[in-house]
Amino acid sequence: MKREVGIAELKAHLSEYIRAAQKGKEIVIKDRDTPVARLAPIEEKKLPFRTIPAKRKIHNLNQMSSISWPEKPELIEQALAEARRDRTFGE
Repeated sequence: MKREVGIAELKAHLSEYIRAAQKGKEIVIKDRDTPVARLAPIEEKKLPFRTIPAKRKIHNLNQMSSISWPEKPELIEQALAEARRDRTFGE
């Protein structure tokens, strides 16, 4: 795969160049002999937090002394509904 490619070549084999970019390669696109654009992979965003895997199974939650559950189950439903709204707000 060429690192520099003309527009006609790019049009003829676009899917191959896209796959190359997905694999991390950068391709310079030229109009005649002048570089005009670059096809490059998108850098993945790194989240500002990391996921910590659970240490216990969910069926052991009742045995954990540091967890206190609300006495009213509707509070749990209300919190879940709010979380769902927050998650789907921008869609």
